[in-house]
Amino acid sequence: MKILVADDSPVLRTAVSKLLQADGYEVVVAEDGVDAITKFYEERPDLVLLDVQMPKLNGYVVCRLLKEDPVAAVIPILILTVRTSAEDRYWGVKSGANGYLTKDALGEELLVAVKSALASQALRELTTGVDLSTPATGEADVLTRVCEMLDRKLFEATVINEITAVAMKPIGITESIEEILTSLGRLITFDAAAVVLIEAGQMETVTKRALTEPDKDRFIELSAEHLARHDKNATLPPSKTTVLFDDTVAENDRGWETFHSVPLRSRGQLVGMLAFGMHQPGGITEAIVATTRTVTPAIVSVLESAKDFQAKLTSEARATFSSLA
Repeated sequence: MKILVADDSPVLRTAVSKLLQADGYEVVVAEDGVDAITKFYEERPDLVLLDVQMPKLNGYVVCRLLKEDPVAAVIPILILTVRTSAEDRYWGVKSGANGYLTKDALGEELLVAVKSALASQALRELTTGVDLSTPATGEADVLTRVCEMLDRKLFEATVINEITAVAMKPIGITESIEEILTSLGRLITFDAAAVVLIEAGQMETVTKRALTEPDKDRFIELSAEHLARHDKNATLPPSKTTVLFDDTVAENDRGWETFHSVPLRSRGQLVGMLAFGMHQPGGITEAIVATTRTVTPAIVSVLESAKDFQAKLTSEARATFSSLA
């Protein structure tokens, strides 16, 4: 088993390397953050030990970059640092690290953590292969990836802010869903999109142009199939369709070559589903998958806010009728 040790201190690199080698591991070392990413793709390690305070790129950025790569993300990363604050531990977890150790654990505790992380990874590899086929060659390539990651994070934050802003409006569930899907329609190229709410018995669908009846029926069928995948006991409620952006009447049904769904969960429970349909094949890109995965918590929050607002209006209406009676 090969372990990459990234630390700017030659003393600590040597100490950790000797400890791991004595336990039978092959060790590769890196002196800074850029070197760590380059060595990662060159050496294909089974686990990474990352210091936080390193030149060029700190350990948090290195961890986040590797975890942003779907292929590299499966490799366990343990933060090994002198930083002990709750803030640092929190940011380590949020950066994607699989564990957080302080350097006073340079002994049996470190070896136990390494063995545990490798054992967990071995179980995952029984069902998913690991092929690190996206090499980073040199500092310029690594820094380019940093810029791409930062741009992606800014994009995601902007999208989330736009969706979250819907929760501030005094509108009900139907209007909130339409605003959410309208916002997503500016970001994702779909021909139809829907939000399904299980408890409310509601399915709102937005299309970019009118659909034929066969297309509508097939979209509903696919939505039902995908909802059953997320929860076999869930049933699809009646669908309401709103045409936005273009009201051109469709003359021919084109079929749904691509269909993608994301479960909506609140407090661990499935509350609904977000679904997209495209007429063209291959319409679901990695960027779309990443965007939908990022925005679903914000969507759930907006829908819960709209539900509370709608319940409040209903309660006030009932109180008014009671007083009149």
